Order: sequence, then C-alpha cells, then structure tokens
Amino acid sequence: MHWFKSKTAKSLITQEQIIIDKFIEDKFGYFALQLGGNFNDFLENSRITKHLFNDGILKNICFDSSFIPFAEESIDLIICPHFIEQAYNKVMFDEFFRTIIPGGHVIILSFNPFSFAGIRNFFSFSTQFPWNSKFITMSSVQHELKESGFSICEAQVLNYQPIFSDINYSFSSKFEDIGNRWLPLFGNLYFIAAQKKVISLTPIKPKWKNTKKTTVLKED
Repeated sequence: MHWFKSKTAKSLITQEQIIIDKFIEDKFGYFALQLGGNFNDFLENSRITKHLFNDGILKNICFDSSFIPFAEESIDLIICPHFIEQAYNKVMFDEFFRTIIPGGHVIILSFNPFSFAGIRNFFSFSTQFPWNSKFITMSSVQHELKESGFSICEAQVLNYQPIFSDINYSFSSKFEDIGNRWLPLFGNLYFIAAQKKVISLTPIKPKWKNTKKTTVLKED
C-alpha cells in the first residue's frame, strides 16, 4: 500500500490541508501549480482560476523537475507538498523565482529531519517514499529561498506525533501540547511560505541648484 494512504499519513495530510487553506484563502490569480503530492489535491480550495499538476490522477502537465516549462513571471502560486525530498537543488529554487509573478508565493511542505519522522527515515530500510528519500532541514530551505530572491513571510513546524508504526497509530493532542510548548522545532512537518518581492526603481529627478541672478551694468 502507498504510505500516503495509511491512517498515519491521512492525519498528517489533514493538518497540511488546513494550514495551506488558511494561507491561500485570500490569494487570487490565473495559474496555480502543485508539484508533487500526488496523494492529495492541495489546490482544491484555491480561488486561483487554473490549477496545474505534474503528478497523480490530476496530472495535466509533464516536465523535468529541474526546469519549469512556463514563461517568466507567469505563475501566481506554487505549492510543493513533499516535493523537495526528491528534487532538492539550487536550480529548482531559481526556477521558482523565475516563473512566479512579482508578489506571488511559493509554499513548501516537507518532513523535518529533527523529529520522529526524521528518526524513522534515518533507521528505515524501506524502499517506499518518503522513507527512501532525504529529508532537508527547514533552515536549508529558507536559506535557498532567500538566496534565490524570496522573502519568507511565514514558517511553522507542526505535528509532534510518534509515527514509528502505522498499524497502531492514534493522534494525541497531548503530544501536540507538549511539542508546541517544549519542543517547538521538532515537529514532523514544516510549512514555509515565501513571496517574490521585486523592488521597482523609481527615477528621481535631479535637483538643480538655483543660480543667483547677475545684474549687468551698462556704461553711459
């Protein structure tokens, strides 16, 4: 069975959908792109007109993840649910910046290596995604986004549940309370929202110095 169809994964996906919906509820535009996350339609509640998917049953475009085949400044929103675990590289972030319109956003959801999920990933011999992938730190992703020109507008860590087993999984609010209070950076998931802010150059008119008027004396 695909891991993202398990009871454990569905609990995580519910949290991810809630935080995404909250962020995008006031976002409008023409094109929204979801990269990865073929287990769920995270754009379902988006008000952006056209939704594009590169994977899953909703797939309507196909391309190499190292290059996004869209014109410069043509995408309003890019969502990457568990995409960077498989496609983390500098070129990818530069492509995000190139294709997103000024004022547009990129959202990244990923597993935190410093968490129960990270421990499971480290000791797992599974060939199944996500346990066969590399988890990237939140600080590394933020750094790459900033290097590419983005501004971080929101970052959050969530889900503090032990997820070593999918058979006896049961969500406990106690773990969330303990994690939020005492271990805020060690949740299984992190959410990062970044915005493309382009500074426009406004021409400044030169200030000319006032010259003193001179009087010419005429000889009689």
